[in-house]
Amino acid sequence: MKFEHYDDAALRAQLRGDRFAVVYRIRGGEREALEIAEAMCVEQTVEFPARHIECPAIHDGILGQIDYDEDAGDGWRRVDITYAGEIAGADFPQLLNVVFGNSSLIPGIVLERICLPEDMKRTFPGPRFGVEGLRERLGVYGRPLAVTALKPMGLPPAALAEIGYQCALGGIDMLKDDHGLMDQPFASFRERVEQVAAAVRRGNEEIGGHTAYIPNVSGSLRHMDDRLKLAVDCGCGAVMVAPGLMGFDLIGYAAEKTGLPVVCHPAWLGSSLHRGEGGVDCACLLGQLPRLAGADITVFPNFGGRFSLTEAECAGIRDMAGEDQGTVRPIFPAPAGGMTFDKVPRMRSFYGDDAALLMGGGLFTAPGGLAENCRRFIEQLNKV
Repeated sequence: MKFEHYDDAALRAQLRGDRFAVVYRIRGGEREALEIAEAMCVEQTVEFPARHIECPAIHDGILGQIDYDEDAGDGWRRVDITYAGEIAGADFPQLLNVVFGNSSLIPGIVLERICLPEDMKRTFPGPRFGVEGLRERLGVYGRPLAVTALKPMGLPPAALAEIGYQCALGGIDMLKDDHGLMDQPFASFRERVEQVAAAVRRGNEEIGGHTAYIPNVSGSLRHMDDRLKLAVDCGCGAVMVAPGLMGFDLIGYAAEKTGLPVVCHPAWLGSSLHRGEGGVDCACLLGQLPRLAGADITVFPNFGGRFSLTEAECAGIRDMAGEDQGTVRPIFPAPAGGMTFDKVPRMRSFYGDDAALLMGGGLFTAPGGLAENCRRFIEQLNKV
């Protein structure tokens, strides 16, 4: 099919030739997997029968191209498909759309990794602070960050503020909202953030501390700018976003609007995880995507807790958060869920110093007061 007003030379001039690669695992033998991959080259780009497109530049530059395939074991093939950087444009949602849009609906396909060339990393630069920048803001070196969560839901703002005050007195590095705290009648977003931020500031002033309070700004887009502004006005140390609820692009938006570090929470992302039938590989979903989107910390469920992630999956997240990706800064992996004092030595050994260990209920329920337990937590992390 020929198209009016199509100019092959003009399209070629708009395509620089720089392509980015996406690594997938596809279930099936070599022939079957390659047939699926060939269909993905069309589905993820033109979504139009390729044989009916009589436009050479579209075939050469717009369609996805299979770069290699190999046996990935257990009945899966690993296939690398490249795409023109221009079709992603400058929008992170469109990058994700090209990477795994319609193909995410097809069983037996796993998104494993995105490989951006350096020119695209200028468009999608990742975190503003990363490990080094966040350490500089907090003044914490040589150990993992000590993090806890403000809870439980149902307490009024004054009670939550007292918890924040005690955590600051104990010198905790970061205190984030529990992900269920949003904007409820028993603790509205504004009242909670104003009172907790003030209480944390008071505790910091009393001990010369640095505790950063991190409100959960996830919620209706209609109120997002107001929430981000309030976080800045109240002197919060970072903000937390749940991209599974609101989209990964909100991470970069929050960072740009506030100038603050951003914590990525995994609520709802579990529905996208590969569990044998396709989806997104754990390391990519909870390690690489938050990092590319601009998060400085990625929270995820630790192995051995009340969730189902394995030790190997957590290792993949840890490695993806910290590996060399050129100009994209490393970020802190933040394992959470079921953390207790007796698990801290193992977690420090497993994740290393460049991690943010998050102890929630275990910190609150251990013998001793909350401030004392925060100090004890940090003492454990200071032990080599």
